[in-house]
Amino acid sequence: MSNKKIVWSPKAVNSLKQLIAFVELKWSNKVVNSLLNEIDEVILSIANNPKIYPLFSRKKQLRKCVIKKKTLLFYRERSNKIEIVLLIDSRQNPKKYSF
Repeated sequence: MSNKKIVWSPKAVNSLKQLIAFVELKWSNKVVNSLLNEIDEVILSIANNPKIYPLFSRKKQLRKCVIKKKTLLFYRERSNKIEIVLLIDSRQNPKKYSF
């Protein structure tokens, strides 16, 4: 177990805010809280085992995690830390995003 430090890119912070706003608009605060709890659990598992999820882009060393079937989290391992790169709704095409 490595338990690496987690850092959020500005794009990831912004995409999380957009995701929360979308979920709040469509559903309830209970759903938002449930999603945030699942994101926290996933990030903890990534911190403990960075290679737990499959590579999405070998070139950019991005890994993809599916959360709640509709939310994708992209991250990469950087020396002694994990960088959260982006969170998106899975109904969107991840290839249209610049990482």
